[in-house]
Amino acid sequence: MDLKYAGPKPLISAHGITFDLNKEDKFAYLSIVAELIQALDHNYQADERYTYLAKAEPLKADIIFDLIKSKDPALLSQIEERRLIAENDISDELVRAHENKTLCEEECNVLICNIELLRTYQINRAINKTLYYAGINVIAEEIKKGHIDYINTPMFPKFLHVLHSVQGALSKLHPPIDSNIDIREHEGHLQVRLEILSKH
Repeated sequence: MDLKYAGPKPLISAHGITFDLNKEDKFAYLSIVAELIQALDHNYQADERYTYLAKAEPLKADIIFDLIKSKDPALLSQIEERRLIAENDISDELVRAHENKTLCEEECNVLICNIELLRTYQINRAINKTLYYAGINVIAEEIKKGHIDYINTPMFPKFLHVLHSVQGALSKLHPPIDSNIDIREHEGHLQVRLEILSKH
């Protein structure tokens, strides 16, 4: 699998292509997800605290993919299913573009070309999103399995984003696990803490 960064969400129109910079490609968070999986993947002893030193450089894409796949046997079928959905969505966009009566012929052609131009880009984003949420679900399961009480990370926006996703995944488990995220200072540095509130 050729896993790679695509880019922010594209906004495609008959007048051009712009990008929503607030909708980042989930690939940007995958190294953090993979490192959290590595950090949580061991046997826990009661009342023992574990520390994991994050890598200075992001993990390579093949390492990230292999790690998440090793924890989620259904990953390849999930990716294939999401790829087909993305292909169908693009096909639907093209049908709507062809049938659009408000555009002149030139605008219609531009819109169709723009959709086709970003076909691979949009499919890559969909695959990255599927891999991201598969990794997030792995983290939630590791928290449940390890009876983990909290996770502290540096206060960086990407860590905060990932922990918010983990919080969402925890709430969808059966039974749901309640958690809280707060920002605190520790030894002069800001940290994000995901704290598990319910017994699991």
